[in-house]
Amino acid sequence: MSKHRQSWSQQQKLQIISFYKEKGIGAASAEFGVSSTTIYNWEKILDQTGESGLESIKKSDKDLAIKRLEREIRELRNIVADNALELRIKDELLKKSQLKKS
Repeated sequence: MSKHRQSWSQQQKLQIISFYKEKGIGAASAEFGVSSTTIYNWEKILDQTGESGLESIKKSDKDLAIKRLEREIRELRNIVADNALELRIKDELLKKSQLKKS
């Protein structure tokens, strides 16, 4: 088994799925050197998202998306922490003001 992973274009994936539907999973797997599981996954993606779901996403694009999401998560955590701190301060001030009125 090769350590190199084959990357397939959207058009190739569609061709393999079409071949699989005509000739069967075994023939498609042997003909194109793709595992049956991969073909089934592509078919599932095609059914769920259409042809656009089969577009290849480069690893660098995934990495950028992950970094963007991580940055958004950090920012949201900071907002939540700031709001929690603000609420604690307001609660303390309310407690102090109620003690002074009593």
